[in-house]
Amino acid sequence: MRKKNKNLTFNLSILATGRVPSTKRIGPHNYNVLCLLIGSLLGDGHMEKYAIGSIVCFYQKGEHIEYILWLHQFLFKLGYCKKDIPKIHSRIIDGKVNYYCRFRTFTFSSFNLIYDGFYPTLSSGLRSKKVIPIWIEEYLSPLALAILIMDDGGWIKDRGLKLSTNCFTLKEIKLIVSILEKKYKLKIAIHSAGAIDQYNIYFPKKNIPILIPLVSPHMHPYYLYKLNMVKLNLP
Repeated sequence: MRKKNKNLTFNLSILATGRVPSTKRIGPHNYNVLCLLIGSLLGDGHMEKYAIGSIVCFYQKGEHIEYILWLHQFLFKLGYCKKDIPKIHSRIIDGKVNYYCRFRTFTFSSFNLIYDGFYPTLSSGLRSKKVIPIWIEEYLSPLALAILIMDDGGWIKDRGLKLSTNCFTLKEIKLIVSILEKKYKLKIAIHSAGAIDQYNIYFPKKNIPILIPLVSPHMHPYYLYKLNMVKLNLP
């Protein structure tokens, strides 16, 4: 049996609905839900904290609406968000129209534990920028890695898969790499992202035969191209 972080393994006694107070939303209880949320937080996801609890926010460009719909359906079926279907919105930035889609979970008091891991309090009393939690290893599952690849991955011709991890420090990226290499027998490189103190993770082509069976069962078909697989027709 997998030993899980006691601070992150919750009991869900009440299915989350919009009418349930956040103090009584004591999920998630499911390991895969935790891995999905944490995988997204390693990528494009972010969190917001309020007096009564925290929420996880999912945000993508408009052309990635199928991915947002897929995430929404997964979480809605388990009672973690509203049934309202995410839609594509637009806004003007620097004179250009930008399209985006998003949704967010309900507020859970128990999500504060996840929030505190990704946004710890500094000595000044302020919250830090997003960081890698010290407990990340036990939740860096194939599902979490698949979500991270769909969020921040990109296939580089003749080289392999790149993860745009430049929002994290080199020390944090080395931690992620060491965990992935130990858990999944991968050989991973860290390259400069072309800016000061910004680095990306690379999975060389020779890793792909290991990576595909590991993460592809957890990926939306649209994003299989990020593993250099044939793009499939959407259902």
